[in-house]
Amino acid sequence: MAYGADNYFAVGQYVQLAIVCYVLCQIPCFIVWGKFMKEIILLFGFDEIAAEMASKFVWVVMPLDIIEGIHESILDFLEVVEHEAYANILACIAAVTEVVLIWVGLHFYDADLVFIGLISLGNGAFFLVLNVMFCIGFGWLEKYENGLIRSLAFRNRPLLKEFLKTSAPLAVGSMLAYAEWELLTVFAAVLGPAEAATWAVLGFVWDVFESTTEAFGDAGEVRVSYQLGKGRPQLARLSSYKSMFMGLAMSIVMSTIFLSLTNVLPEFLTTDQTIQDMLRMLFPMIALGNVTMSVGMVCWALVGAQLRYPLATAIATLCSFGITLPLGATFTIVLNYDLKGLTFAVIAGYVMTAMLLSTVLLMSDWEKLSERIREKVLADTVDEDSSSSDGSSSSSSSSSSSDGEEDDLQEKQLGGPLATKDVLADFDDNSNMEDGGITHKKSEETDMSSVKAMHQAVQEDPNVTSPDRIINRVVTWWGKE
Repeated sequence: MAYGADNYFAVGQYVQLAIVCYVLCQIPCFIVWGKFMKEIILLFGFDEIAAEMASKFVWVVMPLDIIEGIHESILDFLEVVEHEAYANILACIAAVTEVVLIWVGLHFYDADLVFIGLISLGNGAFFLVLNVMFCIGFGWLEKYENGLIRSLAFRNRPLLKEFLKTSAPLAVGSMLAYAEWELLTVFAAVLGPAEAATWAVLGFVWDVFESTTEAFGDAGEVRVSYQLGKGRPQLARLSSYKSMFMGLAMSIVMSTIFLSLTNVLPEFLTTDQTIQDMLRMLFPMIALGNVTMSVGMVCWALVGAQLRYPLATAIATLCSFGITLPLGATFTIVLNYDLKGLTFAVIAGYVMTAMLLSTVLLMSDWEKLSERIREKVLADTVDEDSSSSDGSSSSSSSSSSSDGEEDDLQEKQLGGPLATKDVLADFDDNSNMEDGGITHKKSEETDMSSVKAMHQAVQEDPNVTSPDRIINRVVTWWGKE
């Protein structure tokens, strides 16, 4: 939303808060897991050897978690500022590299668990540094440096309050989602060990489905929040409806492919004949549940994009603990049904979640939401606590904001990703369009000449994407005033 409102100072401060708060929250976990991991593993019934391995491995995993959290914050930032193609390519390369290195370590060096963790740690640190170097070298951080490294975001109380108010329901919702599935696994264990194992395998299948539909939710969340911050409520509404439709269409395609592989996937997932038979029995219901789950997940992300994460989390939690878990407990513990009853409980919860969240979206007052968001985001421009001690930061922030507006206008002229037209804008007989107070009325010849001039300027600018200047920019970046 701050990016849509051209408040690049707030964007940088949000990234700073995400990284710093993540590291601060990991420090207590680092201490607790490092000190008590062996006792915790023994408490779960594992032997002394497993507990000793875990007590050593935890010291590798915790730094790895910190590095991955920092890197994920940067990658999410790049996705928001429209470098999502680069972010995803880099993430895929990092994942493939890690798999190859671990395979080499296992097959040629007889690596143990700690050595495997060190491989992952080194791979994560390498790609984190590489990503930061690329971002600096290509100049992607220039507009956000004042908020990212030249100010203390914790002193901006309105922005910090908004950050915590957004992250708290996300954290609670994520924790409750994990708790829900674990409780359902306990219900499955009541039916027997084979049912518990089958339900655990189904968890991996659900993860595959979630990864496909989550992409539509994330993309829709970014675009809707951007348009709301930009003051384009009609485009935000259109983006949300398109995201819902594409998520539904993709879920139907995935369910169709899934059903066509009913006789293949169970043998791929397990060698136990009993579990294979149970999976074949449940696959049709899982395919149906995938459709409802996809719509619910996309709607959850879109409601959150309206800055209403508490409402989205409350609805999802209510459906989970008010419908899914009670039905699951009734079908398994009370009525002693098989896993069909537990799967039905999950589908019923997803159906209600999707219905309520889609109703919220359809009844939303997009104009009012956009006005409220713009007022809130634009208010974050002024840092009350640091303005008296650092006047240069404010002037640099305004300069970055004005530069951002020029860049935004240039992208519109070039037909870039920010040049999306508001389909509800009025067109006159001469096909003149007014968008945000700017009237575009140019001849075709003038448009072509301006585009050529713009492309020539981009090609002649050595600071745009010149790889040979990356090292120089990394070295001089921290010395800027």
